[in-house]
Order: sequence, then C-alpha cells, then structure tokens
Amino acid sequence: MLVTLDVKGMTCPLCVTVVNKALRKTDGVIKAKASLKTEQAIVTVPEDFNLDNLLKAVDETGYKGSINKIEKQA
Repeated sequence: MLVTLDVKGMTCPLCVTVVNKALRKTDGVIKAKASLKTEQAIVTVPEDFNLDNLLKAVDETGYKGSINKIEKQA
C-alpha cells in the first residue's frame, strides 16, 4: 500500500536525506521518497505493515510525522 506522511520541520535537502534514510531502513519498507516542497514522504509498504513504525522512524530523526492518507494498491 501507499502511505503519504506529512513531515513537519524539514527545511533543507539534508533534512529530506535524513528522513529518507530513516524510512528506508525501517523493516518492511519497500520504497520511500520525502519531498521538501510538499513536506511529505510517500512510502510503499506491505498491506499488513504497522504504520506506527513509520511515525516512530520519522520522530526519531527529530521531525514530526503524521499520516495524511493510505491508498491500497491494485
């Protein structure tokens, strides 16, 4: 499934890199791409994934993450 996270506090390209790394090293994450312009991260995870793990990964970087939307993929 595709999860869109709102990420508050990113101010520069390095912020995006830190968030991307944190999300990508989270067990089960297939793909992750953060954007400074939208202040969001789009993350691809399996259907049975615990979304709290994504929020925890973002929070551990010092930024604040919240779930914006979840889309099931065909």
